[in-house]
Amino acid sequence: MSSDPPAAASSSRVEAPPGIGLVVATAVSYGVNPLILPPLVYGLVLSHVGAPAGDVATGVGLAAVFLGLIPLAHVAWMRARGEVGSLEIRDRDKRIEPFLVVLGAGLTALLLVSGLDFYGRRFVVALLGCHLLNTSLLLGITRRWKISVHCSSVAGALGTLAFVHVHVPGSVLGGAVIGPAVLCTGLVLVPLLLWARVRSRAHTLGQAVAGTALGLVAPYLELLAVLPGLGP
Repeated sequence: MSSDPPAAASSSRVEAPPGIGLVVATAVSYGVNPLILPPLVYGLVLSHVGAPAGDVATGVGLAAVFLGLIPLAHVAWMRARGEVGSLEIRDRDKRIEPFLVVLGAGLTALLLVSGLDFYGRRFVVALLGCHLLNTSLLLGITRRWKISVHCSSVAGALGTLAFVHVHVPGSVLGGAVIGPAVLCTGLVLVPLLLWARVRSRAHTLGQAVAGTALGLVAPYLELLAVLPGLGP
């Protein structure tokens, strides 16, 4: 006779129905990963405001190391130790430790950037501040509810680039080709990822929608609040 606890545990996670949809959803989830977005966003923003190539490389490198590689290395370490089943960390309780690592790495990056002098530094400081604030919000929510970090991150990238396109004069995102192309790509990826997270049963529809809404709204409003202080 089986006991109640295993049955309750098994019912807490619903397996995704197999099929081509699951294959596509899994590929999208791994391909559109939150950890690869910061270098792309920082590079586009710094290029947009006219930063020299060396300064763009500085921003991209900082984002890649502190917002991408360090968190990824920690999750890979957890995976190697058998603490998590995949790099997605589907167990909500196991997400707290990586969140703390992300906050620590982001704070280190902010302190480092504050001591450097390069074109667009204020934008990078603002982006890092948004990153820390929104990561803290996600951490607080995750302690109670499994909001979608994937959806929040991708939507956050779109919200950030949309803000720059609308409010920050520049030559890249404000152009007639690149700006609309980037934003249209984001408008495709955001709902595609939302579908993928729900289809793979990584999240419920409500969790994915909540993450998307937070990502679209929060960075836009935060950057709007500090707009007067932004500059080279």
